[in-house]
Amino acid sequence: MLSCTEIITMCLQSAKRKHVCSQQQQKQQQQLQQQLSNSRGLSVLHDIFRRADKNDDGKLSFKEFNAYFADGVLTTPQLRELFYSIDGRQNDNLDTDKLSDYFSQHLGEFVNVLSAVEKLNEVILKTMYKTKEEYGDSSLVGQFVTRFLLREMSAQLLSLLSSVECAVEALDQQSTPTLAQLESSNPNFGPPATKNHPNAVTRRSQIKASWWIMTNK
Repeated sequence: MLSCTEIITMCLQSAKRKHVCSQQQQKQQQQLQQQLSNSRGLSVLHDIFRRADKNDDGKLSFKEFNAYFADGVLTTPQLRELFYSIDGRQNDNLDTDKLSDYFSQHLGEFVNVLSAVEKLNEVILKTMYKTKEEYGDSSLVGQFVTRFLLREMSAQLLSLLSSVECAVEALDQQSTPTLAQLESSNPNFGPPATKNHPNAVTRRSQIKASWWIMTNK
């Protein structure tokens, strides 16, 4: 028969093994979550850079790179220097995977935005597919609700897009002061209000003002 001391020792060893096993499982789960977190939004990046790859060969020539990334701020020599610093091989074929890896290291808060865009794409496509299947068999009221929700969803997405576009414009003006000076000297500078959206300019000005307040705090 085992003594009390031996039984206690065996119990302690068993508890220790369970604790170590539990810690290893938690560590593996954390590593998996970290890997998933690091990959969030990367499919969106790949899609973005595939659009820049005009001949769809998985590589970007400097001509393609320059045509896609030229923003009027970086000069062609600066873009060329960036191109070769990302490539590392000093040739004229930059892998889109390398480009994705480079940008993924500089995403910052945008990783959450790209992740949300990726998830939003999935949800919208799934919803649209289901709506297409069920709409014909829905009641008149059901079809009315579906049309209403689609219109409102479209309005929300357009409003969000408008906010992003205004942020882009504000940053462009910050990078090129001559545009800001032109706008400040001419209150009519910019897109005019349209018939369907008479307050478009006012709305964009409000968003732009909010953006400037946030970025100058």
